Amino acid sequence: MKKLIILIMVAVTTLQAYGQKSTVDDLFDKYYGKEGFTSVFISSRMFSLLAKVDKEDEEFQNLVSRIKGIKILAIDSAHNAGRINFLSEIQKKLYSSGYEELMTVREETQEVRFLIRESNGRIAELIMITGGQGSSVVSITGDLDLKTIANLSDNLGIDELEDLEKVKQEEKKR
Repeated sequence: MKKLIILIMVAVTTLQAYGQKSTVDDLFDKYYGKEGFTSVFISSRMFSLLAKVDKEDEEFQNLVSRIKGIKILAIDSAHNAGRINFLSEIQKKLYSSGYEELMTVREETQEVRFLIRESNGRIAELIMITGGQGSSVVSITGDLDLKTIANLSDNLGIDELEDLEKVKQEEKKR
């Protein structure tokens, strides 16, 4: 009987954890489909299709097989650009949810932060948040490492991730 109760408690706790939305999901839900914002979601199914296109490139095959999804949210309206700052809107929630800052880049009126959430010693999610005039958020989920993410930037042309090359170079120095 004791084992059954413990099993039920573990199952309920696990289901609750899976049912909770992340801070980034909440942000996407808040601005999805609204005027002045661009929302992009690339599913794991899309990456499966991409893997079929270039079957001979093993590195690319490995890359896309490890990605569960990518979400991109950007402000594309001058009206919203000065009023909304994604970084200040979700920064505290991310840190309290177990995300760790990887790198910050500051240039004039822009600030870019890279945060990761780890699971079993691997990167489960990387978030890039841009604050300032052109706020944007990129969230990549899967079984990742920095090399995988930098290769993704190169292969798919996600310019927002180009600053990860700096992190990759720092790791080589260590």
